[in-house]
Amino acid sequence: MVSQGELLRRFGSPLYVYDADVVRARYARFVDAFDHQPLHVHFAIVCNKNRYLVRLLASLGAGIHANTPGDAFAALAAGVAADRIVYSGTNLDEQDFRYLLDRGIRMNLDSLDQLRDRARFGRAEDRTEIGMRFLIDDEDRPNRIGITLGELPEALAIARAAGLRITGLHMYAGTNTRRARRFIECMERLVDAAMQLPDLAWIDIGGGFGVAYEDDEPELEIEQLGRDVSARMRTLSKVRGPIELIVEPGRYLVGAAGSLLTTVVSVKTHGGRRYVGVDTTVGNIVVPSVYHTRHRVELVGDAAPLLDVPTDVCGNTTHSRDYLGRNLKLPEVAPGDVLRLRDVGAYGYAMSSHFLNRPRPAEVVIDGAGVHLTTRRETFADLVATQVDE
Repeated sequence: MVSQGELLRRFGSPLYVYDADVVRARYARFVDAFDHQPLHVHFAIVCNKNRYLVRLLASLGAGIHANTPGDAFAALAAGVAADRIVYSGTNLDEQDFRYLLDRGIRMNLDSLDQLRDRARFGRAEDRTEIGMRFLIDDEDRPNRIGITLGELPEALAIARAAGLRITGLHMYAGTNTRRARRFIECMERLVDAAMQLPDLAWIDIGGGFGVAYEDDEPELEIEQLGRDVSARMRTLSKVRGPIELIVEPGRYLVGAAGSLLTTVVSVKTHGGRRYVGVDTTVGNIVVPSVYHTRHRVELVGDAAPLLDVPTDVCGNTTHSRDYLGRNLKLPEVAPGDVLRLRDVGAYGYAMSSHFLNRPRPAEVVIDGAGVHLTTRRETFADLVATQVDE
Protein backbone atom coordinates (compact mmCIF):
# COMPACT_ATOMS: atom_id res chain seq x y z
CA MET A 1 0.00 0.00 0.00
CA VAL A 2 1.25 3.49 -0.84
CA SER A 3 2.51 5.44 2.18
CA GLN A 4 0.82 8.61 3.35
CA GLY A 5 4.04 10.49 2.73
CA GLU A 6 4.02 9.31 -0.88
CA LEU A 7 0.41 10.46 -1.23
CA LEU A 8 1.41 13.97 -0.18
CA ARG A 9 4.32 14.00 -2.59
CA ARG A 10 1.99 13.03 -5.45
CA PHE A 11 -1.07 15.12 -4.63
CA GLY A 12 0.11 17.88 -2.33
CA SER A 13 -0.58 18.83 1.27
CA PRO A 14 -3.15 19.08 2.76
CA LEU A 15 -4.98 16.08 1.32
CA TYR A 16 -8.26 14.24 1.92
CA VAL A 17 -7.83 10.45 1.77
CA TYR A 18 -10.65 7.88 1.81
CA ASP A 19 -10.35 4.12 2.29
CA ALA A 20 -12.84 2.23 0.08
CA ASP A 21 -12.47 -0.97 2.10
CA VAL A 22 -13.68 0.82 5.23
CA VAL A 23 -16.79 1.98 3.34
CA ARG A 24 -17.47 -1.57 2.17
CA ALA A 25 -17.12 -2.93 5.70
CA ARG A 26 -19.32 -0.26 7.25
CA TYR A 27 -22.02 -0.77 4.62
CA ALA A 28 -22.00 -4.54 5.10
CA ARG A 29 -22.25 -4.20 8.88
CA PHE A 30 -25.11 -1.72 8.58
CA VAL A 31 -27.15 -3.79 6.14
CA ASP A 32 -26.56 -7.03 8.05
CA ALA A 33 -27.97 -5.42 11.21
CA PHE A 34 -31.48 -5.26 9.69
CA ASP A 35 -33.24 -8.51 8.81
CA HIS A 36 -36.54 -6.92 7.77
CA GLN A 37 -37.42 -7.10 4.09
CA PRO A 38 -38.01 -5.16 1.94
CA LEU A 39 -35.13 -2.95 3.12
CA HIS A 40 -33.73 -0.01 1.16
CA VAL A 41 -30.58 1.79 2.29
CA HIS A 42 -30.20 5.32 0.93
CA PHE A 43 -26.83 7.01 1.44
CA ALA A 44 -27.16 10.59 2.70
CA ILE A 45 -25.11 12.25 -0.02
CA VAL A 46 -25.17 15.59 1.83
CA CYS A 47 -22.27 14.37 3.96
CA ASN A 48 -19.99 13.43 1.06
CA LYS A 49 -20.74 13.65 -2.66
CA ASN A 50 -17.40 12.19 -3.80
CA ARG A 51 -18.33 10.39 -7.02
CA TYR A 52 -16.08 7.41 -6.43
CA LEU A 53 -17.66 6.75 -3.03
CA VAL A 54 -21.20 7.37 -4.32
CA ARG A 55 -20.64 4.92 -7.18
CA LEU A 56 -19.09 2.41 -4.79
CA LEU A 57 -22.09 2.54 -2.46
CA ALA A 58 -24.49 2.31 -5.41
CA SER A 59 -22.64 -0.81 -6.61
CA LEU A 60 -23.16 -2.33 -3.16
CA GLY A 61 -26.90 -1.76 -3.43
CA ALA A 62 -27.42 1.66 -1.86
CA GLY A 63 -29.75 4.32 -3.15
CA ILE A 64 -29.39 8.02 -2.35
CA HIS A 65 -31.09 10.31 0.14
CA ALA A 66 -31.18 13.88 -1.23
CA ASN A 67 -31.63 16.81 1.11
CA THR A 68 -31.79 19.33 -1.75
CA PRO A 69 -32.24 19.26 -5.53
CA GLY A 70 -28.47 19.78 -5.69
CA ASP A 71 -27.99 16.54 -3.81
CA ALA A 72 -30.19 14.85 -6.39
CA PHE A 73 -28.13 16.40 -9.19
CA ALA A 74 -24.90 15.11 -7.62
CA ALA A 75 -26.36 11.62 -7.39
CA LEU A 76 -27.55 11.68 -11.00
CA ALA A 77 -24.16 13.01 -12.12
CA ALA A 78 -22.54 10.01 -10.43
CA GLY A 79 -24.77 7.70 -12.45
CA VAL A 80 -27.39 6.84 -9.83
CA ALA A 81 -30.79 6.17 -11.39
CA ALA A 82 -33.56 8.60 -10.46
CA ASP A 83 -35.76 5.79 -9.12
CA ARG A 84 -33.08 5.07 -6.49
CA ILE A 85 -33.15 8.63 -5.13
CA VAL A 86 -35.46 9.87 -2.39
CA TYR A 87 -35.72 13.59 -1.63
CA SER A 88 -36.53 14.71 1.93
CA GLY A 89 -36.07 18.43 2.49
CA THR A 90 -37.80 21.74 2.97
CA ASN A 91 -38.84 25.01 1.36
CA LEU A 92 -38.78 24.10 -2.32
CA ASP A 93 -39.71 26.75 -4.88
CA GLU A 94 -41.33 26.04 -8.24
CA GLN A 95 -38.03 25.49 -10.00
CA ASP A 96 -36.96 23.00 -7.33
CA PHE A 97 -40.24 21.11 -7.59
CA ARG A 98 -40.03 20.88 -11.35
CA TYR A 99 -36.44 19.63 -11.26
CA LEU A 100 -37.39 16.75 -8.98
CA LEU A 101 -40.76 16.00 -10.56
CA ASP A 102 -39.42 16.00 -14.12
CA ARG A 103 -36.99 13.26 -13.10
CA GLY A 104 -39.52 11.15 -11.24
CA ILE A 105 -37.73 11.40 -7.90
CA ARG A 106 -39.71 10.28 -4.88
CA MET A 107 -40.38 13.18 -2.51
CA ASN A 108 -41.00 13.62 1.21
CA LEU A 109 -42.48 17.04 1.95
CA ASP A 110 -42.37 18.78 5.32
CA SER A 111 -45.34 21.16 5.52
CA LEU A 112 -48.92 21.65 4.41
CA ASP A 113 -47.84 24.62 2.29
CA GLN A 114 -45.28 22.48 0.47
CA LEU A 115 -47.98 19.86 -0.10
CA ARG A 116 -50.22 22.55 -1.61
CA ASP A 117 -47.28 23.71 -3.75
CA ARG A 118 -46.77 20.14 -4.97
CA ALA A 119 -50.41 20.11 -6.08
CA ARG A 120 -50.09 23.55 -7.69
CA PHE A 121 -46.84 22.90 -9.57
CA GLY A 122 -47.59 19.30 -10.54
CA ARG A 123 -48.59 17.97 -13.92
CA ALA A 124 -50.70 15.01 -14.94
CA GLU A 125 -47.66 12.91 -15.87
CA ASP A 126 -45.90 13.36 -12.48
CA ARG A 127 -45.79 10.50 -10.00
CA THR A 128 -48.67 10.68 -7.53
CA GLU A 129 -47.09 8.90 -4.55
CA ILE A 130 -45.55 11.21 -1.96
CA GLY A 131 -44.37 11.06 1.62
CA MET A 132 -44.44 13.50 4.51
CA ARG A 133 -41.80 14.36 7.07
CA PHE A 134 -43.35 13.77 10.50
CA LEU A 135 -42.49 15.96 13.48
CA ILE A 136 -41.34 13.34 15.95
CA ASP A 137 -40.82 15.42 19.08
CA ASP A 138 -43.34 17.29 21.21
CA GLU A 139 -45.18 19.87 19.12
CA ASP A 140 -44.36 22.55 21.70
CA ARG A 141 -40.60 22.15 21.20
CA PRO A 142 -39.00 24.39 18.56
CA ASN A 143 -38.59 22.37 15.38
CA ARG A 144 -39.01 23.82 11.92
CA ILE A 145 -39.21 20.65 9.83
CA GLY A 146 -42.16 18.29 9.63
CA ILE A 147 -45.91 18.13 10.09
CA THR A 148 -47.59 17.39 13.41
CA LEU A 149 -49.94 14.56 14.22
CA GLY A 150 -52.77 17.09 14.32
CA GLU A 151 -51.96 18.23 10.76
CA LEU A 152 -51.96 14.73 9.29
CA PRO A 153 -55.73 14.58 8.53
CA GLU A 154 -55.51 17.90 6.67
CA ALA A 155 -52.49 16.63 4.74
CA LEU A 156 -54.46 13.58 3.68
CA ALA A 157 -57.36 15.79 2.57
CA ILE A 158 -55.10 18.11 0.54
CA ALA A 159 -53.45 15.14 -1.14
CA ARG A 160 -56.74 13.45 -1.93
CA ALA A 161 -58.19 16.61 -3.48
CA ALA A 162 -55.11 16.90 -5.70
CA GLY A 163 -55.16 13.27 -6.81
CA LEU A 164 -52.08 12.44 -4.73
CA ARG A 165 -51.49 9.57 -2.31
CA ILE A 166 -49.44 9.85 0.88
CA THR A 167 -47.82 6.42 0.99
CA GLY A 168 -45.33 6.84 3.84
CA LEU A 169 -43.88 8.95 6.62
CA HIS A 170 -40.31 10.08 7.20
CA MET A 171 -38.56 11.01 10.44
CA TYR A 172 -35.21 12.27 11.72
CA ALA A 173 -33.96 11.23 15.15
CA GLY A 174 -31.17 13.83 15.34
CA THR A 175 -27.61 14.56 14.28
CA ASN A 176 -24.92 11.97 15.09
CA THR A 177 -27.25 9.99 17.35
CA ARG A 178 -25.48 7.13 19.13
CA ARG A 179 -28.34 5.93 21.35
CA ALA A 180 -30.32 3.09 19.79
CA ARG A 181 -33.19 3.78 22.17
CA ARG A 182 -33.66 7.27 20.69
CA PHE A 183 -34.34 5.78 17.25
CA ILE A 184 -36.79 3.26 18.67
CA GLU A 185 -38.73 5.85 20.65
CA CYS A 186 -39.02 8.03 17.54
CA MET A 187 -39.96 5.10 15.33
CA GLU A 188 -42.77 4.08 17.66
CA ARG A 189 -44.33 7.54 17.32
CA LEU A 190 -43.80 7.42 13.57
CA VAL A 191 -45.53 4.04 13.23
CA ASP A 192 -48.45 5.19 15.38
CA ALA A 193 -48.96 8.15 13.04
CA ALA A 194 -48.45 6.06 9.90
CA MET A 195 -51.35 3.81 10.88
CA GLN A 196 -53.60 6.69 9.82
CA LEU A 197 -52.44 6.40 6.18
CA PRO A 198 -54.87 4.36 4.09
CA ASP A 199 -52.19 3.84 1.40
CA LEU A 200 -49.25 3.07 3.73
CA ALA A 201 -46.46 1.37 1.78
CA TRP A 202 -43.23 2.36 3.51
CA ILE A 203 -41.65 3.74 6.70
CA ASP A 204 -38.52 5.92 6.49
CA ILE A 205 -36.62 6.19 9.79
CA GLY A 206 -34.21 8.70 8.28
CA GLY A 207 -30.56 9.16 9.13
CA GLY A 208 -28.46 10.55 11.96
CA PHE A 209 -26.75 7.21 12.70
CA GLY A 210 -23.78 8.40 14.69
CA VAL A 211 -20.10 7.62 15.09
CA ALA A 212 -17.71 8.18 17.98
CA TYR A 213 -15.13 10.89 17.33
CA GLU A 214 -13.23 10.45 20.60
CA ASP A 215 -11.91 7.37 22.35
CA ASP A 216 -14.21 7.78 25.35
CA GLU A 217 -17.42 8.21 23.32
CA PRO A 218 -19.81 5.24 22.99
CA GLU A 219 -20.44 3.72 19.58
CA LEU A 220 -23.94 3.27 18.23
CA GLU A 221 -25.03 -0.34 18.85
CA ILE A 222 -26.15 -0.85 15.28
CA GLU A 223 -26.87 -4.57 15.67
CA GLN A 224 -29.23 -3.94 18.59
CA LEU A 225 -30.87 -1.09 16.70
CA GLY A 226 -31.32 -3.26 13.62
CA ARG A 227 -32.94 -6.05 15.63
CA ASP A 228 -35.34 -3.68 17.40
CA VAL A 229 -36.33 -1.83 14.22
CA SER A 230 -36.84 -5.07 12.31
CA ALA A 231 -39.04 -6.51 15.08
CA ARG A 232 -41.30 -3.47 14.97
CA MET A 233 -41.47 -3.60 11.19
CA ARG A 234 -42.53 -7.25 11.30
CA THR A 235 -45.30 -6.36 13.73
CA LEU A 236 -46.46 -3.51 11.49
CA SER A 237 -46.37 -5.69 8.38
CA LYS A 238 -48.58 -8.32 10.03
CA VAL A 239 -51.24 -5.63 10.45
CA ARG A 240 -50.85 -3.66 7.20
CA GLY A 241 -49.23 -6.10 4.80
CA PRO A 242 -45.59 -5.94 3.61
CA ILE A 243 -44.19 -2.50 4.48
CA GLU A 244 -40.91 -1.25 3.03
CA LEU A 245 -38.27 0.01 5.48
CA ILE A 246 -36.06 2.89 4.33
CA VAL A 247 -32.94 3.98 6.22
CA GLU A 248 -30.65 6.88 5.32
CA PRO A 249 -27.15 6.49 6.83
CA GLY A 250 -24.46 8.94 5.85
CA ARG A 251 -21.83 9.58 8.50
CA TYR A 252 -22.08 5.96 9.69
CA LEU A 253 -20.97 4.67 6.28
CA VAL A 254 -18.17 7.07 5.34
CA GLY A 255 -17.13 8.98 8.46
CA ALA A 256 -14.43 6.57 9.61
CA ALA A 257 -13.21 6.08 6.02
CA GLY A 258 -11.77 9.59 5.70
CA SER A 259 -8.57 11.23 6.88
CA LEU A 260 -7.17 14.71 6.38
CA LEU A 261 -3.38 14.75 6.06
CA THR A 262 -1.64 18.02 6.86
CA THR A 263 2.00 19.04 7.18
CA VAL A 264 3.51 20.78 10.19
CA VAL A 265 5.08 24.13 9.27
CA SER A 266 5.91 25.59 12.69
CA VAL A 267 6.08 24.71 16.38
CA LYS A 268 6.26 27.15 19.27
CA THR A 269 5.65 27.10 23.01
CA HIS A 270 4.20 29.95 25.05
CA GLY A 271 3.20 29.81 28.69
CA GLY A 272 3.51 26.05 28.93
CA ARG A 273 1.32 25.44 25.89
CA ARG A 274 2.57 24.11 22.55
CA TYR A 275 1.19 25.51 19.29
CA VAL A 276 1.64 23.31 16.23
CA GLY A 277 0.99 25.22 13.00
CA VAL A 278 -0.08 23.24 9.94
CA ASP A 279 -0.71 23.93 6.26
CA THR A 280 -4.49 23.65 6.36
CA THR A 281 -7.32 25.66 7.89
CA VAL A 282 -10.81 25.35 9.31
CA GLY A 283 -11.99 26.49 5.89
CA ASN A 284 -11.09 22.95 4.78
CA ILE A 285 -12.48 21.18 7.85
CA VAL A 286 -15.06 23.39 9.55
CA VAL A 287 -16.58 20.81 11.90
CA PRO A 288 -14.19 21.47 14.85
CA SER A 289 -14.92 25.21 14.87
CA VAL A 290 -18.66 25.09 14.14
CA TYR A 291 -19.79 21.98 16.02
CA HIS A 292 -16.89 21.75 18.52
CA THR A 293 -16.28 18.16 17.48
CA ARG A 294 -12.85 16.88 18.45
CA HIS A 295 -11.35 14.81 15.67
CA ARG A 296 -8.57 12.50 16.80
CA VAL A 297 -5.22 13.88 15.64
CA GLU A 298 -2.14 11.70 15.38
CA LEU A 299 1.41 11.90 14.10
CA VAL A 300 2.00 9.87 10.94
CA GLY A 301 5.00 7.56 11.16
CA ASP A 302 6.75 5.58 13.85
CA ALA A 303 5.08 5.45 17.26
CA ALA A 304 6.52 7.93 19.73
CA PRO A 305 5.68 8.73 23.36
CA LEU A 306 3.12 11.45 23.97
CA LEU A 307 4.42 14.61 25.61
CA ASP A 308 2.66 15.85 28.73
CA VAL A 309 2.26 19.30 27.19
CA PRO A 310 -1.16 20.73 26.24
CA THR A 311 -1.04 21.18 22.48
CA ASP A 312 -3.18 23.14 20.05
CA VAL A 313 -3.04 22.35 16.34
CA CYS A 314 -3.53 25.64 14.54
CA GLY A 315 -4.49 26.47 10.97
CA ASN A 316 -2.64 28.73 8.55
CA THR A 317 -4.74 31.88 8.99
CA THR A 318 -5.18 34.36 11.82
CA HIS A 319 -8.90 33.62 12.19
CA SER A 320 -9.64 33.37 15.91
CA ARG A 321 -11.24 29.94 15.54
CA ASP A 322 -8.65 28.46 13.23
CA TYR A 323 -7.88 25.44 15.40
CA LEU A 324 -7.88 21.87 14.10
CA GLY A 325 -7.60 20.52 17.63
CA ARG A 326 -7.17 21.94 21.11
CA ASN A 327 -5.76 20.56 24.35
CA LEU A 328 -4.32 17.54 22.60
CA LYS A 329 -1.49 15.24 23.59
CA LEU A 330 0.95 14.64 20.76
CA PRO A 331 4.54 13.33 20.52
CA GLU A 332 7.47 15.56 19.72
CA VAL A 333 6.78 17.14 16.34
CA ALA A 334 8.82 19.30 13.99
CA PRO A 335 8.28 21.17 10.72
CA GLY A 336 7.89 18.68 7.91
CA ASP A 337 6.11 16.07 10.02
CA VAL A 338 2.66 14.94 8.90
CA LEU A 339 -0.43 14.91 11.09
CA ARG A 340 -3.57 12.92 10.39
CA LEU A 341 -7.07 14.05 11.38
CA ARG A 342 -9.19 10.92 11.65
CA ASP A 343 -12.85 10.26 10.88
CA VAL A 344 -13.36 13.17 8.49
CA GLY A 345 -15.15 11.21 5.77
CA ALA A 346 -18.48 12.91 6.54
CA TYR A 347 -19.04 16.67 6.55
CA GLY A 348 -15.35 17.29 5.93
CA TYR A 349 -14.74 18.25 2.33
CA ALA A 350 -18.52 18.57 1.93
CA MET A 351 -18.58 21.58 4.28
CA SER A 352 -15.30 23.13 3.12
CA SER A 353 -15.41 26.59 1.60
CA HIS A 354 -13.34 29.46 0.27
CA PHE A 355 -13.68 31.34 3.53
CA LEU A 356 -10.19 32.64 4.39
CA ASN A 357 -9.25 32.33 0.69
CA ARG A 358 -7.28 29.14 0.93
CA PRO A 359 -7.74 26.78 -2.04
CA ARG A 360 -9.26 23.45 -1.11
CA PRO A 361 -7.20 20.25 -1.08
CA ALA A 362 -7.44 17.31 -3.44
CA GLU A 363 -9.37 14.15 -2.60
CA VAL A 364 -8.06 10.65 -3.28
CA VAL A 365 -9.57 7.21 -2.69
CA ILE A 366 -7.46 4.20 -1.77
CA ASP A 367 -9.10 1.08 -3.18
CA GLY A 368 -7.01 -2.03 -2.70
CA ALA A 369 -3.67 -1.35 -4.35
CA GLY A 370 -5.10 1.49 -6.41
CA VAL A 371 -4.95 5.22 -5.68
CA HIS A 372 -7.61 7.31 -7.42
CA LEU A 373 -7.55 11.09 -7.66
CA THR A 374 -11.22 12.07 -7.43
CA THR A 375 -11.06 15.83 -6.85
CA ARG A 376 -8.15 17.96 -8.05
CA ARG A 377 -6.30 20.34 -5.78
CA GLU A 378 -7.59 23.90 -6.22
CA THR A 379 -5.52 26.92 -7.19
CA PHE A 380 -5.86 30.61 -6.38
CA ALA A 381 -7.73 31.02 -9.67
CA ASP A 382 -10.55 28.85 -8.30
CA LEU A 383 -11.15 31.40 -5.54
CA VAL A 384 -12.52 33.93 -8.05
CA ALA A 385 -13.56 31.61 -10.89
CA THR A 386 -17.28 32.40 -10.62
CA GLN A 387 -16.91 36.18 -10.43
CA VAL A 388 -17.78 38.26 -13.50
CA ASP A 389 -17.04 41.80 -14.68
CA GLU A 390 -19.78 43.77 -16.40
